[in-house]
Amino acid sequence: MNNDQIFKDRVRVLDEDLAGRASTAGADALLAEVVLLERVPVRRRLLLSPGRALLGLAAAAAAAAVIAPAVLSDSTISVAPRPGASVSAKAEPTARQILLAAAVAVEKAPASGDYWRTAIVHRWMLTDPTRSYLLEGSRSLETWLSERPDLRLWRIRQDLGVKPATPQDEAAWRAAGAPTSWRYPEDMKTENLFSVPSGQPLEAAAGERTAERLRGTWKDSAGDMSGVSMTWKEVRALPSDPDRLRSYLEERIGRLELGGSGMDVREAREYILLRDCVGIISGLPASPEVWASAYRILASLPGIQAEGETTDPQGRRGQTLSYQEEIEPGLFTRVQLVVDPGTGLLLAEVRTNTIELATGRRAELRLSTSFQAIGWTDDHPELPKRRS
Repeated sequence: MNNDQIFKDRVRVLDEDLAGRASTAGADALLAEVVLLERVPVRRRLLLSPGRALLGLAAAAAAAAVIAPAVLSDSTISVAPRPGASVSAKAEPTARQILLAAAVAVEKAPASGDYWRTAIVHRWMLTDPTRSYLLEGSRSLETWLSERPDLRLWRIRQDLGVKPATPQDEAAWRAAGAPTSWRYPEDMKTENLFSVPSGQPLEAAAGERTAERLRGTWKDSAGDMSGVSMTWKEVRALPSDPDRLRSYLEERIGRLELGGSGMDVREAREYILLRDCVGIISGLPASPEVWASAYRILASLPGIQAEGETTDPQGRRGQTLSYQEEIEPGLFTRVQLVVDPGTGLLLAEVRTNTIELATGRRAELRLSTSFQAIGWTDDHPELPKRRS
């Protein structure tokens, strides 16, 4: 039995002992368990103490006594081992440990419902037309998909308005007369994550919430993975075993023509594999086992680092993982994934780059997606009056 499976079984028993609650304490317990398993030599991972089996309710009680997690003032996790255990009293979870904990937790997610619902908030930054200060815009988007032919499919969106991105930008905005709309020239220079709207000007005021009924090919659409549309049949056929899922994804990637990209082909394939796994856990209606396998693949990939507990753009606390993404040959951006290891859900994805304004100031440019809801539900959408 491999270490991941030992951890998976052990935490399942511990989590049942905690009444299955997806609480802060439960998330800490999951992380504390996997930290211990990662740090204790393999021969000691099989038994809690001489003559006692690892699994079972008695072992769960022993595990609760062995591990005493607590959130400290610096947001690290303190692991208090049993007397005599050769484990450091303080350990921060690694990226691999966070991802394995998320894999175990997400397997308890609902596997069916009337609708597959995703609710997200996009935030983006761009400069004003004079490149003197940064603006931040946001939009909410809900998608309600279903295989049931008697249910209507919907996409509900709302522009949430535009405002200065930071207090420093607000001061520059006020100095410019505090405009409430911005029109951009079509030939305005853009860079990195920065793009400008075409046609209508940007408006500071929020727009009306509207619903669009999805028809035609949407009836068979279950979303997309890395920009490629997936049918319900294709999603249902995704392998639930980590090795088989990885082979399936690598076979798809192998059909892509990457030779002319200017990037190292091997590194490009690893990056696409990473993005495919993130695509699965960020909204594809695959089974909980497939999501767990995607997390386990991510846990095996190089280049992902843990940054500790932070807040996402919505103010929710989670464990943050980061990696570098090559936008084009030699040009990189920082990507952060904020994960709730207690539920296994992805809270947010944040991309950050820097930009130089006309004033010479260097500023961070961020593009984020916050996931407010991902999963199956028997609820039905609350539709606004304005529909199409």
